[in-house]
Amino acid sequence: MIKLDAKKIGLLSLALALFVQLVTAVSLLSYSHRTKVYAEKNGRIINLACKAYDPYSPFKGRYIRLSFEEERISSKNLDRESFQNHTKRGEQYYFRMEEGSDSLWTVRGIRKELPGKADGISTDGIYIKGKTYPYMLYPSASETISANFPFSEYYMQENYAQYVDTIEWEDFNALKPILSLYVDKKGQCIQKGLTVLNGTDRISIEEYCRIKIKTP
Repeated sequence: MIKLDAKKIGLLSLALALFVQLVTAVSLLSYSHRTKVYAEKNGRIINLACKAYDPYSPFKGRYIRLSFEEERISSKNLDRESFQNHTKRGEQYYFRMEEGSDSLWTVRGIRKELPGKADGISTDGIYIKGKTYPYMLYPSASETISANFPFSEYYMQENYAQYVDTIEWEDFNALKPILSLYVDKKGQCIQKGLTVLNGTDRISIEEYCRIKIKTP
């Protein structure tokens, strides 16, 4: 039997931990690439209007925390299948998205399960994962439903984040930020990019920061 001293055991544990981290990183990169390719091929890229999350401290470290107009959903805008859901606080749901004439996407339905063609309910649009926080067990026609989505943190390189941190939240929101997302067939989303208005042009937040940082 081979006996290992504490030092060797420690080195093996470290090597195993590094290996697991490497495998995880490769898996995430592979998943991201596959999702992007799938979304581009199948037209599953959506745009959501957003704004600074917190008027007192909207930016945290190296990322921007965002909130979305679609986190406040009017029940009157939902399809009838939405009212068949047994909606509970904090549980996962699938939100049926539709594109408007302004190229922005809005929530038009809520499902407990991701529907298929055999389910007999509307499968139009693109579904994204999130959580719902209704005031009631079943939404009424006059109710506003609160939602939470898992893509509200937009990371940036440090110098850009530091510049963004100097922008007043009112000024940031005046840039009409839009977050674009790749959506896979299971409703999971990967951020494509955050864009803002620079005059009449819509450009990436990174390009906006490059322009402003170079401006005296």
